[in-house]
Amino acid sequence: KDKRVRKALFHLLNRRLMIEKFEYNYSVPAVGPIYPQSPIANKDLKPVKYDPKRALELLRQAGWRDSNNDGILDKNGKKLSLTILEPSNIYMKYLTVFKEDAKKVGVDLEVKQIEWNSFIKLVTQEKNFDMCRLCWSATVDWSPKQIWHSDSIEAGNNFISYSNSKVDVLIEKARFEFDREKRIKLLREVERRIVDDVPYLFISYKEPLMYGYTDRIKRPKDTFNYTIGTTYWDFKTPKLKAK
Repeated sequence: KDKRVRKALFHLLNRRLMIEKFEYNYSVPAVGPIYPQSPIANKDLKPVKYDPKRALELLRQAGWRDSNNDGILDKNGKKLSLTILEPSNIYMKYLTVFKEDAKKVGVDLEVKQIEWNSFIKLVTQEKNFDMCRLCWSATVDWSPKQIWHSDSIEAGNNFISYSNSKVDVLIEKARFEFDREKRIKLLREVERRIVDDVPYLFISYKEPLMYGYTDRIKRPKDTFNYTIGTTYWDFKTPKLKAK
C-alpha cells in the first residue's frame, strides 16, 4: 500500500534490457495505460527509468532495512518477499530478469507459474495475490472506467482494487463531456494521476508487428485497423491436377 515501495519496484524493472533481448528493440517502455500514438495520451509523462540506487533509497525511506544481514530487507519483523503470479511461460524470462535485479537490493521475488483457470480465480475472484503479470490492449481511444474506477472493483476489471476518489470524479466528468478537447484534457489528467499512483509496473508498448505467411494462406486483406486479422485466415484448397 506504500507508493514508495511500488515506485521502488518499478525502478527495479529493467525494461530497456527486456526490450532489447526479448522484443528485438521493436517496443518502447510504457508510460501508462494509454497508447502513445493516441491523441489522448499525456505527452508530459515520462517512463520510469531502471535505477536500483533510487529503488533502494525509496525502500529505506519507507522503513525497509536488512536488520539481520540475510540479504533481504525487512520491516517490523516482516521480510520484503512477494510472489508474482504468471499464467503462461511467455513472460517467465522477463520476470526472471526482474527477480534477479530485485534480489540485488534485498527484495525477494518468487515467480509462480499457474494454469489459467487458477490464475483467474486468484486474481479476479478471490483477489488473493501480491503481484501478477497481465497484458492489456492499449487502445487509441480510451474509456478508463472499466479498469480504473472504484465502481469496477466488484463490477469490472479493476482486479487490483485501485481506488482514487479524484480519479473517479474525473472519469465520470469525462464520460459526460461532449466537447472533445475538454474530454481529452480530463482524460490526460486521469492518466497523470494513475501514473503517479504507480498501481501497475507498465512494461512496454508493442510497436511494429512482423508476420509471415505462405501462398497457401488465404487472407481477406493484408491488415485490419487494429490487427492483422489472423482469425480470418484460411488455407486455400489445393488444386488437383488431372492425370
